[in-house]
Amino acid sequence: MTALTSSQSGLLLVNPLQRQWFTGKGDAMAPPESLPIGVRVVADLVEENHVRISVPGIVGRDRQSFIEAQYQALLPDVALRGSWERASAQPLLPRPFGLHAVGVASPTLTGQLDELTKAGHPIEGVWTLSYLMAHWAVRQAALSGQSWLLLCLGLPYGMRMVLLHDQVPVFSRLLLADDPGMQAQEVGQTLKYLTDNRIIERDVRPAILPLDPAPALRQGLQDLGLNMLPSMAPRHANGMLAEVMTLAGSRAPGNLASIALRRHHLAHRTRQGLRLLTGVVAVAGAAGLVMQGQALLQGVDQSRVQQQQAAQMTESAQSIRDDLARRNINVPLLRLAMEVQQQELQKGIDPVQQLWLLGQLMKGHPQAQLVRTEQALREQACVNLQANAEAEVAAVVVTESTSLQTEWQFDVRPSSDLLPRQRQALLEALAKSVAVWPQWQLKTNPERQESATALTGGQGSAIDRAATDWRWCLVPRTPATEGTP
Repeated sequence: MTALTSSQSGLLLVNPLQRQWFTGKGDAMAPPESLPIGVRVVADLVEENHVRISVPGIVGRDRQSFIEAQYQALLPDVALRGSWERASAQPLLPRPFGLHAVGVASPTLTGQLDELTKAGHPIEGVWTLSYLMAHWAVRQAALSGQSWLLLCLGLPYGMRMVLLHDQVPVFSRLLLADDPGMQAQEVGQTLKYLTDNRIIERDVRPAILPLDPAPALRQGLQDLGLNMLPSMAPRHANGMLAEVMTLAGSRAPGNLASIALRRHHLAHRTRQGLRLLTGVVAVAGAAGLVMQGQALLQGVDQSRVQQQQAAQMTESAQSIRDDLARRNINVPLLRLAMEVQQQELQKGIDPVQQLWLLGQLMKGHPQAQLVRTEQALREQACVNLQANAEAEVAAVVVTESTSLQTEWQFDVRPSSDLLPRQRQALLEALAKSVAVWPQWQLKTNPERQESATALTGGQGSAIDRAATDWRWCLVPRTPATEGTP
């Protein structure tokens, strides 16, 4: 969001010759009549002072009062001033620390700010070009190991020199000369001035970094025998000046704008945000109304479809009633019979237990395969199967009762490649496992049926069926059936 706001605002470079306008991306532009977002002012003037404030171990209002008193003592009558260290970087505990500040007392800059205010341009902030150059150097990882560094930036009207100590700007100078030879000589004179005034020690040789220099300037610096660093090629299409100026923004240190100017810009930004928010809310409200209307239409369509389905179901139910009436079927009696059969079928039977018993039976005998299982209500359970086996019919006594009985039948098919003895052993093992089920009583046992078939001999259809599948028929074990042999 900060990058987007900065790209939409304008850049104003205030210099001793003539002010220059740039777009937020660093492209040159004509002086605008109005700007929708704001103006970022970059000052590159001769009247620039760098000071250091040593703050003792005090906190609260005493600390701020001491800093303001030091500003008035070191930068008297300077309204535009700012510090390199942010307020959030100050220690919370009462311990001493240092602040590096810059002040600009220029009638030219003050007049330009007044003109912008009268024209209605909201001022986003004011930064010195020296602080922006230092901010650019801090962002370069290759320069982090330089204790003393002198930056030289070529300008259309001269050259700006900035001295950094441990990545903090401590001195700057603007040279109003465009001759490369003279600029190289002035760099040497500036280093001599810094050494004579004890800003740097005599045994210190600061590294010189020309930013996008002319070949003649670099050659002149090399002829002086200075500690040169490789030149940094600009990444911006319009050169190093545009790249440095685009760093002006909320993240750049040393904003010189007064509280009144910042409040004016903040109020403008707030109005812009409220207008945008109002538009977004209006669009969202319209979209919500459209979606709600579509939802209502879909609800109407669904209601119409449900009504049609209900009418069809009513017609189907009426046709079923008419058909039952034609056949003289008593519907309440039929419903009662169905409920009685369902209750009798579910009484005392656990389907999960049946599946578990069959699963355990098939797991213990892998040579057998479950073919079919069926459960039904009969007046007499397992009668059809018992009629085919005369020995089984003789052994079972059928009690005459009108109540329905539950029978459970399942067919097991042995593997076709079994030998006769293996087949007989498998049948005996299955019969033995089924006979010990605690909640079921065996009514039809294929073991007896196959033994009877083997004794009678022959190749009838009954023998073929017995040789293919084995069928068991069981009924739930009750106190009445437990005494049956």
